[in-house]
Amino acid sequence: MNLNKFFLIAAFLLGFFGLKSQDWTIHLNGNETYPIGNDQLGQYPILWYSSTEGRGVLVGGFGLGVSYRKPLNDQLNIKLQLNGQRSRFYDEPTIFTDFNGAPLGGIIGINTNLNISALAIPSLSITPGKAFNLGLGLGARGVLWSRTDYGVASVNGVETELKLKNKSLAPFVLLLPVEASWTSGRFSVATRAEFSITKTTRLSNKNDRSFILFIELGYRIAK
Repeated sequence: MNLNKFFLIAAFLLGFFGLKSQDWTIHLNGNETYPIGNDQLGQYPILWYSSTEGRGVLVGGFGLGVSYRKPLNDQLNIKLQLNGQRSRFYDEPTIFTDFNGAPLGGIIGINTNLNISALAIPSLSITPGKAFNLGLGLGARGVLWSRTDYGVASVNGVETELKLKNKSLAPFVLLLPVEASWTSGRFSVATRAEFSITKTTRLSNKNDRSFILFIELGYRIAK
């Protein structure tokens, strides 16, 4: 499925549920990718300081989103959410060579990708006042852009940045989101794990999966 179909499905979901009561929330998130099925990949910190490597503050995944919540009955509701986010993980080690074939060394790259996702999460209110909700739903994620940064290497005496487009990520992934959220007034806090149902790679010899953990702050802008 290409990205054009992905956007059409997202627009259909938003229109299907009739957005009339205007229960809208905007979200800020920090996220961390946990690769599964490939021990050569690794998670990149949401926030970390690495003075020994001279890289200062490391900032991993973050993003923005907007959601609409529709009550189905006294305890059950459904949330439709669109997110855009930057996510990062450590890519597989790669050995680079110069023009003569001499190895420059094994380098672990940092993959940065820009994603857009659409989620539909039915949730159950388990406390009075509907403050605490638990939800399990379905979703999809599309990769808009991806690059792996292997740092700087000396190539024929010239310092060269090794930043390469990553074409191995699957452009479309089905998701299983699991979410716990707490609401107080107009503010909300949520923790969500988005498990990939389909492969996160387009390479036929790999079976990579992942889940992305989100810590999300929300502010209801209309109801």
